Amino acid sequence: MNRREWLKCTSVLAVGAVAAPSLLAVLNAHAAAQNGNAAPSFFSQAQSDLVSAVVDIIIPRSDTPGALDAGVPRFIDQMFKDVYTKDEQQHYLSALAAFEKKIGKPFLQLNAAQRKALITELHEEALAKSKDFEPASAPAFVLTTKKLAMLGFFMSQPGCTQVLQYVLVPGAYHADIPLTQAGNGKAWAVETELTI
Repeated sequence: MNRREWLKCTSVLAVGAVAAPSLLAVLNAHAAAQNGNAAPSFFSQAQSDLVSAVVDIIIPRSDTPGALDAGVPRFIDQMFKDVYTKDEQQHYLSALAAFEKKIGKPFLQLNAAQRKALITELHEEALAKSKDFEPASAPAFVLTTKKLAMLGFFMSQPGCTQVLQYVLVPGAYHADIPLTQAGNGKAWAVETELTI
């Protein structure tokens, strides 16, 4: 083994040692999401119902499964229980409370059109303010929920296999093939980075 190979192996091991606990927690959260009937571990039942309603707006069921089909609310619950720090948990819960306070009545009492309009408005507000909004605000709640919903959905079996292109063992070379055989315009599943 030459010096370059040794350095490469050492750096991979170092990155693995640092990233392994976080990755393991994410994978555990994904595994817990598959048990959709279990009671929430981090959220109260009312908070879990609210998060479920929001993720259903973000990734609804269409000709492919939606966030609820993939167990995303349970995934988000486990992520906050096992991965996020106490400060991050508190920011999210404060943002959730600000979200509920903003509308003046329970979110679940709004009709579907009102729910979608509110989520769209808060999402656009979060994007317009970029990172200048309060982390415990209603727009922060929507944006963080969206990030976690996308992470959980695209790590799930339905998200990876029915929405993204998926090849169990990739690497074969296929030259000059029609677009329909090259994923038909679907994006490939890739590693993502999630920040709050």
